[in-house]
Amino acid sequence: MTFLTPSVLWLLGAVSIPILIHLLSRLRINKVEFSTVRFIKQLETSSIRKMEIQKILLLLLRILALASLVLMMAQPVTQGFMPGWLAAEQEARLVMIIDNSASMTVKDGEKTFLDRSKNETMALVPLFKDETQITIAQTCPPKVVFTGQSNDPGLRSSVKSIEPTASYDNIWHSINGLLRDKTIIEPIKECVIFSDLMHVPDSSFSSGIGNLDDWKFYFIQPGIVYDNLAVKDVSSINRIKTLNQLVKLDTRIQNVGTLKKPNVPLELLFNNQRVGQVVSEFDPGKEKAFLFQAYPAEVGIVQGKVILPKDDYELDNSWYVSMPIMAQIRCGIIGATAEDITILEMILRAIDPENQFLIIESRIQPGLNRLFLDDIDVAVIHNPQGLTEDGVKDLNKFLKEGGGVVWFQGDSDGREFHPDLFKKTGFPNPETLVNAGQGFFSTQIAGEHSDLLQNIQVRNLEKELPEIFTYVKTSLESNHETHWRVNNGDPLLLEFSKGSGTVFYFSTLLDLRWNDLPVRGMVVPLMYRLMVLTGTDEINTSAVLINEPKWIAVEESKLRNKWEVVSPSGKTEMIVPEYDREGITISVTDELGIYQVYSNGEFFTSFPTRLHYQEYIQPRIGQKDIESILPQNQTRWLTIQDKFAAVFSETRQGKSLWKLFLLAAMIFLLAETIIGRPEPMKMKPEDG
Repeated sequence: MTFLTPSVLWLLGAVSIPILIHLLSRLRINKVEFSTVRFIKQLETSSIRKMEIQKILLLLLRILALASLVLMMAQPVTQGFMPGWLAAEQEARLVMIIDNSASMTVKDGEKTFLDRSKNETMALVPLFKDETQITIAQTCPPKVVFTGQSNDPGLRSSVKSIEPTASYDNIWHSINGLLRDKTIIEPIKECVIFSDLMHVPDSSFSSGIGNLDDWKFYFIQPGIVYDNLAVKDVSSINRIKTLNQLVKLDTRIQNVGTLKKPNVPLELLFNNQRVGQVVSEFDPGKEKAFLFQAYPAEVGIVQGKVILPKDDYELDNSWYVSMPIMAQIRCGIIGATAEDITILEMILRAIDPENQFLIIESRIQPGLNRLFLDDIDVAVIHNPQGLTEDGVKDLNKFLKEGGGVVWFQGDSDGREFHPDLFKKTGFPNPETLVNAGQGFFSTQIAGEHSDLLQNIQVRNLEKELPEIFTYVKTSLESNHETHWRVNNGDPLLLEFSKGSGTVFYFSTLLDLRWNDLPVRGMVVPLMYRLMVLTGTDEINTSAVLINEPKWIAVEESKLRNKWEVVSPSGKTEMIVPEYDREGITISVTDELGIYQVYSNGEFFTSFPTRLHYQEYIQPRIGQKDIESILPQNQTRWLTIQDKFAAVFSETRQGKSLWKLFLLAAMIFLLAETIIGRPEPMKMKPEDG
């Protein structure tokens, strides 16, 4: 037990008053006349002894009554987190942190977790003494919204100004930043954190906090999330997306609430038109996977989303995608000879006989001194004889801006290529020319997960795989993915990325002296896939996490256009291009949904934002999870509930006991009154 106003305890000296009265009463002598001492002898053994015991009992009751009244005025409490006398008599600093990240938008009845946290923040402030220095901060973005004392009229409006967000917060980093404040010199230091706390701190949490042991922490968590289904992931199975091919989306849904959810509709929308739906049942804690298949509505960029019905946490009910469906690809063919050009033109014309999908430009260029690739999407380079330093720079710039390259390597040993092609661009280094002699090498698909050659539109792929007579043996790097290989294990078709661009590298030529691929039925669908994969601008449409900057590559000819970005809620922002990098950076992405980019008022591209993976509802942490950083004697864990301020007060200062001492004082006084009352039967009657 401890006392909130221990200075009152000096009044306990008042218990000496009845003792003094008792002692003085014993010194006073009353003369009583008796006719004989015989009666006194009788009283000595009965009544006198009884009276002495009664006097001592009355003295004890009076002492206890006075002591109880004094203890009541000292405001006794059970032993709390903060000793009452310490909290009352020393300077104190209070830091209150309110988590306003995405997960705090969960509804708890009519209010969100954030609303309840803000209400309880204002209810707790009066529990601290008026002289306490108070700091109140939010986490998204990290910001101190109030500094002062509890009687400051701006405190309430500062707390109300904390808005809900769809952002991710590093709550432990925010705590660290606030506690490292060198101006905090008060001996009493308390930190109150309102958060759902789903992630443990890392080793950097305590760095820079020199007096961490002096702090007392209150971790205040909201109630249970009852009703919540979450779209955990939506990923495209097929990389190739065209108007006449099904888009396959692998979708994962999890019930992270406590309620069983029957007959829940899950919908897929393309350009706000429903193209798929499934109805299913979800048990608590279970996850299900679904496969949506739908044709794109039109060419261009298809904006899609997978949605669930509303529940207690709406931010994880939707997953947004932007998919480019190419309407036209500008292809440049660069060959060492006219024969090389002719073969490639024949294959590409077979893909698009009416020249509506592929715009083809051809040039004979054995040595690649310079590569002028500004006006094309895909460069098909066949049997280059050499590449200069300037040519490598042109190639790197093209790939950096999202261009695609299909490269057929001939018999050059690599000495005619500038070293930067291998060191900086990442091309495989040709080692030796391998010739099958009088026989041939068979080929095979590399693994079961190659999305390039699987499900290719031929009747029997195994019979269409070509025979290889000659190829260039190359060395593999860690970033090279093999799609196709020779039967001895050497790679035949590689894929790797450079900047925003993609390179498909063949270690053989489209030449009947090297292989019979030009006459195989698979060559046309294979080249079609390569055109789509390298010509599709998936970099500009790729998703970013909430509040992460988005880079949009822009052609040099369009840089001086007027650029605007429209947020999911309809807010428009002007963007100034970065001319040296040839693109625009969108730094404000604080809304969940699809952002649309316009050039001179015309739609240019779009990209979705994603909810941060740490803002999905997960099991909450507790004391045992942070025991190694904050021991139990420094922390208290509470859950927001009815009459929470009273619960917090009892936790902090202990349970108030003054009513018990008042009751005890009344009982002692009542007992003293009853025992000390006069008895009429024993009173001496007055003389008539």
